[in-house]
Amino acid sequence: MFSKKVAYLLGAFPNLTTTFIDREILETERQIGELVLVSIRRLPPFEMRPEVERLAQRTHYLLPAPWLGLLQAHLYFLVTRFGAYLATLGYLLSRSHTGLAARLKTLAHFGVGVWAAWILRPERVDHLHAHFADRAAVVALVASRLLTKPYSLTAHANDIYVSPVLLPEKLANAKFVTTCTGYNKSYLERLTGRPVELVYHGLDFSQIGDALSSGVDRIAAATNGKPALILAVGQLKEKKGFPDLIQACRLLKQQGYQFRCEIIGEGPQRRELEALITALALADVVGLCGALPNAAVMARYRQATLFALPCVVAKDDDRDGIPNVVLEAMAHGVPVVSTRVSGIPEVVEHNITGLLVEPGNPEALAEAIAALFNDKALRQRLAQQGQRQVQENFDIQTNIERLLKLLEV
Repeated sequence: MFSKKVAYLLGAFPNLTTTFIDREILETERQIGELVLVSIRRLPPFEMRPEVERLAQRTHYLLPAPWLGLLQAHLYFLVTRFGAYLATLGYLLSRSHTGLAARLKTLAHFGVGVWAAWILRPERVDHLHAHFADRAAVVALVASRLLTKPYSLTAHANDIYVSPVLLPEKLANAKFVTTCTGYNKSYLERLTGRPVELVYHGLDFSQIGDALSSGVDRIAAATNGKPALILAVGQLKEKKGFPDLIQACRLLKQQGYQFRCEIIGEGPQRRELEALITALALADVVGLCGALPNAAVMARYRQATLFALPCVVAKDDDRDGIPNVVLEAMAHGVPVVSTRVSGIPEVVEHNITGLLVEPGNPEALAEAIAALFNDKALRQRLAQQGQRQVQENFDIQTNIERLLKLLEV
């Protein structure tokens, strides 16, 4: 039986784009009981599942912090943990930073970490676990030292590739580090020289329902007598490669294919994508659907002919790990087309569990999509083998058991 009381520290929770964390928390609580949830900030309201709403209602939000309470927290630890307080502050500020702005941000996160320690003090937790190796990990490091409790962290993608701050320090001070792709594991181990545990994200197959048994049959008939549906889901950011998908749709339309492409998500690239759709006269076949609640996304998987996510490495080095939407599509029996970027080939094996093309190649992407349009047997085979892949390697219950073994030690 699990004996420790664990606190989860997050940057922003809940978040429409990190439903994999929701699943992790819910399954962890199912296996070991209630976690203490701490989030640096709260996002504007959005539609969420009732069980996630209940998690949000008992989450401790650190910001905005009351000035009187913040002052009390700092004075308390200055008196009771004077050496640890000053040593931690000196340690963080003396490390290498990219500039003054980054150093000031670290100072601010030190202040938030002291506040987190104050919030967690009466909870009497045994272990702190941070999601993302960014600001949440700094807060966890500070709170860990002030409370004399160990912390661990899970690293993902943009937190380790896009202008990371204090990444070696945050990993070196953690009791253990996990990450969600073998690609990340190799990178972090080369960077730091310390072992990193691979724990894939997981899917709750009880939430997917009859898609596991009916998905392949549905895909086999998906294009009979009606336009095919190309589905894409993700933030409208450079790393998702959506301009390549739109360009591929132009080629497919020129070749006479009857289809509809729906891109679900929101983000800074919206205007650029809208302009591209207009310039290529694709408004009749490509639509930007905006951000949708999880239940609506699940419903669209059940209607899709295929799923396309042509990820790229962005100019600032941002990239995906294994996009959870790829896993969700495969679990629903939707054949997937993606790219050879980061950890994607760990789940989408070319011509076995999906199709892969080189990033930034709309022509190759269009060719792969056309192959699925044209070949019913290929759609069936990839859908079936893709489902089997996620069932065997991305089950939330099994993967959380691996995480709990690390937490128990």
